[in-house]
Amino acid sequence: MFESNMISLFQKRTDMIPWMYEISKKFITRHNEIFREALELRKQEFSLLTISKDLQAFIQVQEKIHHEINFIFQVCNKNPKVNRDANFLYLRDCIIDQSSRIEKEFNKYKKIIEIYNSFIRYKNLSLIGLIIPYSKKTVL
Repeated sequence: MFESNMISLFQKRTDMIPWMYEISKKFITRHNEIFREALELRKQEFSLLTISKDLQAFIQVQEKIHHEINFIFQVCNKNPKVNRDANFLYLRDCIIDQSSRIEKEFNKYKKIIEIYNSFIRYKNLSLIGLIIPYSKKTVL
């Protein structure tokens, strides 16, 4: 359940990339080159969610998407016309807000996994631990 919440947060941020593409298209030269990698990563994200459902690979793709979004922001910040566009500024703020939510949720996820793994260490000390098998979870 917690993982599905994180995935939805990542998807909301990734869904903003096409909007950013459309808004900045009229201001930036070599527009397709700049957005090519981000749009390819978005396709990868979709295939990971629908076909393989591999959370660790999904997180790795999200990390690459994050770096691409940062690169796009750097390019857009060099263009004064983009920085005056109200739609772009609103979308940039939404993406930054979404990224901070993702960071908070991801930190909560790491803490939950650490607590879970600490209970796993003590499972053999209890009667329930001997009856019910538990496996250790890795932090992504």
